[in-house]
Amino acid sequence: MVCDANHVVMDEDTEMSRKDLERAAESYSHLRGLLSVPLGALMIAAALGNWEWGPLRHAWVFVLCAAAAGAAAVALSRFYDARYGRVTSTTRNQVRVGLWTAAVAALVLGGSLLARSEASWSLDLPVNGLAATLALGLLTYFALTVGPQRHHLVVWGALLVAGVLPVWGGLSVGDTANAGLALGGAAAIVSGVLDHRLLARRLEAARGLDLSAGRP
Repeated sequence: MVCDANHVVMDEDTEMSRKDLERAAESYSHLRGLLSVPLGALMIAAALGNWEWGPLRHAWVFVLCAAAAGAAAVALSRFYDARYGRVTSTTRNQVRVGLWTAAVAALVLGGSLLARSEASWSLDLPVNGLAATLALGLLTYFALTVGPQRHHLVVWGALLVAGVLPVWGGLSVGDTANAGLALGGAAAIVSGVLDHRLLARRLEAARGLDLSAGRP
């Protein structure tokens, strides 16, 4: 099935408005959640490598993990193209998403360093700045792109709460960052699987409707 904002296939007994279909098409690129699974796994591997856990203490093992994650991402992207088709966003939307992504990255980097680091200008708060800012950034990103979803509020909200709890002061800055990285990776995997389920439901409901027939 090829899914775009102008033509989506749908069963005869299913009723869905043009607005609903356009919303499904626009959110498609942001809900390809299985792509988050190898990324989340790589984040966890990075944290374990920083902790010099098992074979991940060797840099070449992490390089292999990164290569495997990249190959998995390519395979999953091809799966989405073959299973659901492609959606091409407008240039304006691509620029907007790019700015949002850059803003989230800046928030995560700046917020985590400001909350707790070895720099003299750090606030040195007993929180996990990486976990908290990552959760806040992703909550904002998904709210702006696909709208607030229950599983985003649960998964990333839980990570935000864990990050701002004042229980991280007893750990070193490095251990705090690695814990945030591992928790963020786990959240990315769970959220990604749930994003995929939401996408599958939306596009399954859209299968069979020809919007071109209803154009004015």
